[in-house]
Amino acid sequence: MFNDTKFTTRVAPSPTGDFHIGTARTAVFNWLAARASGGKFILRIDDTDAARHNEDSIRVIHESMDYLGLDFDETFRQSDRLDRYREVADQLLAGGLATHADNGAVLLVGQSSHWMDLIGGGQAPSPKHDQLAREQVLIKGDGSPVYHFASVVDDIDSGVNLVIRGIDHHTNTFRHTGIYKALKAPKPFFAHVGLITLNGKKMSKRDAAASLLSARDEGIDPDAMFNFLLRTGWGPKRDDKSVAMISRDQALELFLDGGKMRSSPAAYDAAKLASFDRKYKARKRQAEKNMAPSP
Repeated sequence: MFNDTKFTTRVAPSPTGDFHIGTARTAVFNWLAARASGGKFILRIDDTDAARHNEDSIRVIHESMDYLGLDFDETFRQSDRLDRYREVADQLLAGGLATHADNGAVLLVGQSSHWMDLIGGGQAPSPKHDQLAREQVLIKGDGSPVYHFASVVDDIDSGVNLVIRGIDHHTNTFRHTGIYKALKAPKPFFAHVGLITLNGKKMSKRDAAASLLSARDEGIDPDAMFNFLLRTGWGPKRDDKSVAMISRDQALELFLDGGKMRSSPAAYDAAKLASFDRKYKARKRQAEKNMAPSP
């Protein structure tokens, strides 16, 4: 399906507390798409909300990536790019594609556009979506960028051509395509994956199971967690015993063309995670035993 496309992807956590297991899955999916295609994987820290972010959460993000074994080719913080967001906003103002509000905020003058979701297919904007795109704030009255604007500017500058994220961002994408259109920049592919649920509801940060590093601290094997996250919203086309436990190499081989992401909700299954954990630990113990020198 993707031929020789090399994907540049990113994960963009906010440093506001624990690393959510939904963010961890997003990281795994984007890492796989980049590595499987010979592309580039970026870690972006969304820290423009100074009132909410804290430096200790930056450490949590890096520890979470280390735990999952997700290496990245580039990392940056949005707080280091504030001048760039204002520069792009000034370009839109100069071109008549944005306007100033009474409070000094910068508003987009434009409309949304059609975009492609690799799970749901072509997405056409409605009049409501056009209104969302046209009336959105780009730069707040205090001079700080809004998430939607900063995210698109970063993705354009970084060459991101595939954005995999939760389906709760689906409506946001219509806002984003309005910004891409105003900036005359090519849109990436998108893939909106179903949310992870617990007891039938969206998993909240307040749920104990939502913290990735809590699982690490409880001793959950990192490969077991990787496999669990992979199978929470993705499945191989041929789902049999040969893929009951998918190695990282197998995941890279199957993710793009040998399997399928899903937009339906994915239930957090603690029993399945515990089963993966037992099996991976048993496999590793056996491997160590096989490598031990004969008496």
